[in-house]
Amino acid sequence: MAYLPAEERRRSIVDAAVVVIASHGLAGATTRRIAEQAGAPLGALHYCFRNKAELIDIVAERGATMLREAFDDVDPARGLEATIRDSVSAYWRWVQANLGLQLALLELGMWRIRQAAEGESVYSMYDAFGTDLLKRNLDLAVKAEETAPAITVEEITRFITHRFDGMILEYAASHDRDACRRQADLLAEALVLLALPG
Repeated sequence: MAYLPAEERRRSIVDAAVVVIASHGLAGATTRRIAEQAGAPLGALHYCFRNKAELIDIVAERGATMLREAFDDVDPARGLEATIRDSVSAYWRWVQANLGLQLALLELGMWRIRQAAEGESVYSMYDAFGTDLLKRNLDLAVKAEETAPAITVEEITRFITHRFDGMILEYAASHDRDACRRQADLLAEALVLLALPG
């Protein structure tokens, strides 16, 4: 094993953890498996990270960044209908290309919910996974059209986010790309009908 500077070693371990969590889930992402994937001694994980929870948080941040980049081509200046359709389409493309990682992000979200103190809301965690960006794009689209939608931007954002949580599981279980693509199209169509003023 070649020597790597600490920051480079840390990055390679995070890369390996993304692959392992995407392939084996959170429970199957043992430190040993991650070290093997990184080509690093097990001790390197303990040297580079305080604990596994820190590594998992960094993996979640990495996945969130990648998911947010999926929305780079959405142009709110095209208006609300195009922004809704383009956002749903961008999200669906991301899911198809990154199903394992998306499942891992869902699993990490569930882990955070379970770690929350009783009564503590962790709903803001969705912001890191693109909800804030989605909402911002929709807000900008509404401003570009200078017409208020028939339902709030918050409702549109939640509708997309929550429907995709279900669609990710459906796609993972069925691997029926055509049926899920149709669901994405129906989601966009329903939102356009709900959101655009009569």
